[in-house]
Amino acid sequence: MAVAKRANSMSTFVLQIQDLDESGKDWNFAVGTDWLSSALAETELKPAGHEGTLRVHAQRNGQDVLVQGHITAELLASCARCLADVVLALDLALTVLFSPGHTRPSSSDKIEARLDEMNRDYYGGSEIVLDPTVREHLLLEAPMKPLCSEDCEGITVPECFRPPDAVFGASAPNGRLAPLLKLKEELTKKEE
Repeated sequence: MAVAKRANSMSTFVLQIQDLDESGKDWNFAVGTDWLSSALAETELKPAGHEGTLRVHAQRNGQDVLVQGHITAELLASCARCLADVVLALDLALTVLFSPGHTRPSSSDKIEARLDEMNRDYYGGSEIVLDPTVREHLLLEAPMKPLCSEDCEGITVPECFRPPDAVFGASAPNGRLAPLLKLKEELTKKEE
């Protein structure tokens, strides 16, 4: 099992195709907080402070390369109801078939998305860069509206900021609303 290192400053998760054969090869990568911060910079997600892992097994079949693996990472999101921090412990499988870039359909071709093409990507040169794929899988796995708990009541207004019951209560309506109340009464009478 190879422990992979950074190929260059731009990409972190790189597989060298010349290292692969039909039996395949394993790689272990650390999904660091710096990489997560950079990859998630334009989203509402942040790293939770712990390194994640990316373990992959890649094998060649002709020019195609099948990459199967496992990603773990902890991200921070804001609760959709109360805005508190929510730790998302993501643990997901990764399966992608990479084909050479020259086999990619041209943009002028009509492409019908088939189920077997959904996990297909393309590579160029002598390496496969997994960074965009890992980012995409993390974003797709994160919930759109994370909750700190299922019974979260949302943002609560402290007692000191709540107006007295006389403002909103039914016992003493606000004088400014009197014309609307009168209109409501008239409309109710006409309907009867």
